[in-house]
Amino acid sequence: MIAMALANKPDVLIADEPTTALDVTVQAQILGLIRKLQLDLGMAVILITHDLTVVRHFSDYVYVMSEGVVREHNKTQPLFADPQHTYTRKLLASEPSGEANPLPEGGETILEGRDVRVAFTLKTGTFFNSSYSQLVAVNDLSITLKKQETLGLVGESGSGKTTFGQALMRLIHADGGTVLFDDKHIEGLTREQIRPLRSRMQVVFQDPFSSLNPRMTIGQIIEEGLIVNGIGSSGKDRDGRVRDALVSSGLPGSITHRFPHEFSGGQRQRIAIARAVALEPEFILLDEPTSALDLSVQAQIIELLRTLQRERGLSYLFISHDLKVVRALCHRVCVMQHGTIVEQGPVRDVLENPQTEYTKRLVKAAFEVAA
Repeated sequence: MIAMALANKPDVLIADEPTTALDVTVQAQILGLIRKLQLDLGMAVILITHDLTVVRHFSDYVYVMSEGVVREHNKTQPLFADPQHTYTRKLLASEPSGEANPLPEGGETILEGRDVRVAFTLKTGTFFNSSYSQLVAVNDLSITLKKQETLGLVGESGSGKTTFGQALMRLIHADGGTVLFDDKHIEGLTREQIRPLRSRMQVVFQDPFSSLNPRMTIGQIIEEGLIVNGIGSSGKDRDGRVRDALVSSGLPGSITHRFPHEFSGGQRQRIAIARAVALEPEFILLDEPTSALDLSVQAQIIELLRTLQRERGLSYLFISHDLKVVRALCHRVCVMQHGTIVEQGPVRDVLENPQTEYTKRLVKAAFEVAA
């Protein structure tokens, strides 16, 4: 994409959220590349982003916009040091903060994976002269998750985080290992045998727009899971459960007749969370649920997840490349690289005193944005 933009040697490059979906180390590389090209080609760059850490380290001048209006503009350092407008102060205060809910002592284990392995067969060559190789995406990994705990899985893109999470939930096939949910072995269960457990374990995906059926109303989307799992004694009962889930997720219960495209990104993510909590699960896999959201909405979703966990006793497996969000939401964190866990421990210990070079590089890229 950058090569396409630079093919005609422009005087101005508009970079619109160029690092939103990237992990922290790749983000640092892309931003470093843009800066190098800017110096080499002598071009100006307009960087559009909701990541204030990126703005602080890479911008010379900042315009703060809200509802189509420039609320404030200034050189970067003075604006961050002394913001004048209320909206700017709110934005700067929206950086992920706080910490995970206190963890009950002596909590029981809700999910456990032992030596979980996932491998994919890759085909190379031509039709007449092909060869096969095996890519081990998850290499004999073991984790435990206690009730009401949030465990973070972090690492670069391609490190195996999502594959591991999906294998633990039996959304994809695992080639080896043992998975226990509430002390019950689920690795060998058929689709029919595992169905009664599905309402107890739910998923919230990264892109809420892609995971919500655009042809169904919000009410139909949330009610679908209730119908499939046989929850609710009648249509009226299910409608009440749908509305309760929406209210619990910070939305009005009167929006059931509307469609996903009528909502903002943050509202759609709340709808995805409502769809999950409507089934009253005990465990939720959160796969990059805040990566595409701006800071103020991100802070709201973090607080919502904390509140739901506190009120409903939920356990989370939180997959993310945003270490600031992980620090604000997780009790423990596992750092993954090339399908293995290279470091794990309490979130504060790992992020403040990383032991491996890989974790040190992740932390530096996340909090310093240095290429």
